[in-house]
Amino acid sequence: MEKLLLLVCAAVMSLSASAQAGDKALGAQLVFGSETNNIGFGVKGQYYFTDQLRGEASVDYFFKNKGVSMWDINANVHYLFDVANKVKVYPLAGLGYTNWSYKYEFPDLPVVEGSDGRLAVNLGGGAEYELTKNLSVNAELKYQIISNYSQLVLGVGVACKF
Repeated sequence: MEKLLLLVCAAVMSLSASAQAGDKALGAQLVFGSETNNIGFGVKGQYYFTDQLRGEASVDYFFKNKGVSMWDINANVHYLFDVANKVKVYPLAGLGYTNWSYKYEFPDLPVVEGSDGRLAVNLGGGAEYELTKNLSVNAELKYQIISNYSQLVLGVGVACKF
């Protein structure tokens, strides 16, 4: 009886596991940055090292607002926790590179413009819901620690596994 119960538990666990080591995903996201005070969009690629450990690379572009625009490149790691059927939550940590461009124009004064690149440390977390076996939506909150430009980034996205 114990062996049968163990076999049934193993079968149920294998059915509920949606991501396995070696799985990959591509996705898109909408983002909002507190320092840029504007929205942007991004693309991301994910790779599952194990069933719970996932790496993610992303590129985001924040639209110009009051003379300032920004883009970033990030490499983050997520540790996935199954909290309900088709629902996962994850903490994230990683590194990024940000580039801030600015252009200020004032009447009767010379135009002030330039750009500034900075390294970032990313800390945060997110949640994702599996719509189908290969399609999921997510919401994410991360804090980018950047010298003179630290910001909170909110994101919502979709990813397709293959």
